[in-house]
Amino acid sequence: MNWSFSETANFILFILCSFSISSVAFFLYSLSRILKLSKFLKTEGALLPKEEEYDLIVSSIERVLDWLPSLASISMLLGLLGTVMGIYTSFAEMQIAGKATIDVLAGGIKDALVTTIFGLAVAIPSLFFHQVLETSLQKTNETYFRKKINP
Repeated sequence: MNWSFSETANFILFILCSFSISSVAFFLYSLSRILKLSKFLKTEGALLPKEEEYDLIVSSIERVLDWLPSLASISMLLGLLGTVMGIYTSFAEMQIAGKATIDVLAGGIKDALVTTIFGLAVAIPSLFFHQVLETSLQKTNETYFRKKINP
């Protein structure tokens, strides 16, 4: 299989790879912070932080969490941009060649499909990571407020 792509597709793929790495890093960082906080709250005899202090801790985690849906949205849009650019390239090459053959169309269509696939491959896990972290943080908040009400 020919793994060469246009410069535009390569640029989009590079950005998507960066987003993928960032998404995993944000996920692991946030998960470790949530697990650490959850473990602390479950410790017997641990002195609970004041609600204002707890809110500061949670808001710092949420700030990182908010990046995951943004990365997912931008990744989907970059995949779409790659699709449009690939189709445009196919039509431009078809116009230059003066005919529509599979050889003329293949390069642009390949770029279009690959960027779409990569855009979705970054977006779907990012949204999944966000949901997992939101649920974990919500459970941690419930633990905090249960302990606050019933010490």
